[in-house]
Amino acid sequence: MRRFPALFAAFLAVFGASGAAASDLALTRSERGQPLVEVALNGKGPFVMMLDTAAGLTTVTTALKDELGLVHIGRSPQPMQLASGAEPVDLYTLGFVTLAGRPAPAPITVVIDEPLKYLQPARGILGMNVLSRFAVDIDQPNRRVILSDFGAPPPAGIDWNTIPFNPRHDDFIVVDVEIGGVAAKAVIDTGANGTVINDKLAAALGIVEGAKGVEAGQILAGGGATLKGKAGPLVLGRARWDAITVQASQLPLFKAMEIDDGPALILGNNVLADVRLFIDYRGDRLYLTLPPATGAVSETR
Repeated sequence: MRRFPALFAAFLAVFGASGAAASDLALTRSERGQPLVEVALNGKGPFVMMLDTAAGLTTVTTALKDELGLVHIGRSPQPMQLASGAEPVDLYTLGFVTLAGRPAPAPITVVIDEPLKYLQPARGILGMNVLSRFAVDIDQPNRRVILSDFGAPPPAGIDWNTIPFNPRHDDFIVVDVEIGGVAAKAVIDTGANGTVINDKLAAALGIVEGAKGVEAGQILAGGGATLKGKAGPLVLGRARWDAITVQASQLPLFKAMEIDDGPALILGNNVLADVRLFIDYRGDRLYLTLPPATGAVSETR
């Protein structure tokens, strides 16, 4: 998915979108903190979508599906992993998504309504099947997204903190972090307004019932009862956050992503909103700036 196929090259030639110049897209935030952008779908719009680096597929609401006249083409051959667990879903035609004048093919979509009820005015979720067509610069501190051609390097003159990640078939970004002195796998998830840890990481950090500073958390879809507490420091490459709020919940997503054999977390926008992210899908590198009011972690730490 991340490598340019001949069909996509032909698509870009038809729509004239493969220039070298970067394109800016304004970014806003939902009341819960997730990043929102405006896109066109099949030449119509603009429509507000949540930018979600942990959504494999771009999705729409039922109302937007009806408005666009999308055609039902059948059921998914395998259950799709949602926040609440794996479920069979209906598939619809989509076509293409245009971001800041740059079109990207998105042949199919699914309808998801439940999470978007709390993310007004979002009409859908912009997922990795579209974002991975570009080099993506998500600059939340300055409220913009900059799209460059696939394989373009990050902007020069910035003290980028470079983090390698392993390529995955779903294009999710999973990186190595350390939190409270515990090594863990972290999913970079701009679509999550908070950070969630699995049971193994919760036990290692002492985020357990009855522990000092730990209280009942919010109910998360499919994860059962949750606990909330503070943990830290969180270290990601040279970046450091002294303490972050986390919720402990055994979400099905951990198992589905095959990162549940050890400590793991979904790193949400309560952390990611502080930094600028540049995602290089060709080089399998995540670049991020250092969070405010913290210094770089020593390379020889």
